[in-house]
Amino acid sequence: MFARLRPTLFIIMIPVLILAAGCSPAHLKLSKSDNGRHVTLHPGDQLVIELESNPSTGYTWEVVQVDPSLLAQQGKSSFQAASTGLVGAPGIQTLTFKALKAGSATLTLGYLRSWETGVPPVNTFQVTVGIQ
Repeated sequence: MFARLRPTLFIIMIPVLILAAGCSPAHLKLSKSDNGRHVTLHPGDQLVIELESNPSTGYTWEVVQVDPSLLAQQGKSSFQAASTGLVGAPGIQTLTFKALKAGSATLTLGYLRSWETGVPPVNTFQVTVGIQ
């Protein structure tokens, strides 16, 4: 009896697995060249932004503007030092955000020293995120 059910179960499971694979959250990775872009995400998708940074100078990428009800930062940013072996060399700072619900949000990051109040960022990165 089970021998006859196996092909049937296999045939039924193929579309289920395909649908499940299509529903998994996506990861969209952006870099400096994506500054000013408009991107589209779905609720649950992750937006990963990788930008050059040099925290030894005191400068890091920080969120300047975002609607946290639409796009939430996931944990703190991370930093991967360059493989040059030089102390104080720049590397890549990674910030990750999760799309929460439908809407449109402008995400602005500023390259700044967090303790300097009233000082504009020395650089900015901005992306408009449509969530559908």
